[in-house]
Amino acid sequence: MNKKVNELIPKALDAITDSGMAEAGKVDKEYKGYISSMGASIIQSGLLATLAFYSNEQSGSVDKRRNLLKAIVKTLLGTASNEKLLNYVLSGTHNGTNKAEIDKYEKQISTTLIALKLALRTFKQKE
Repeated sequence: MNKKVNELIPKALDAITDSGMAEAGKVDKEYKGYISSMGASIIQSGLLATLAFYSNEQSGSVDKRRNLLKAIVKTLLGTASNEKLLNYVLSGTHNGTNKAEIDKYEKQISTTLIALKLALRTFKQKE
């Protein structure tokens, strides 16, 4: 397994709890699907388009998506932050114009998604 994923798993465990994904040690089944579909969307549509979609506050599942984005930020930064993931990526890529930096963030976020999915397995699922 990737060394970076192994390093991120403890942070991901904390992020799942702190972001609101887990309540009383249980998580909704939907989170596994959100993580998987986000990874696929990054590959198909690109990082910025995926983050824009997941940041959409008009969606009916906005709370769960927001919790997932919070968990990604906490896992990446190691601390709780109110910064939105899309803004974090845009600020680090010169508003999406630096392709090399976008690729770097894409790899970091994809690795973080893997760590979150693995960490999610340690929680019981809500029925």
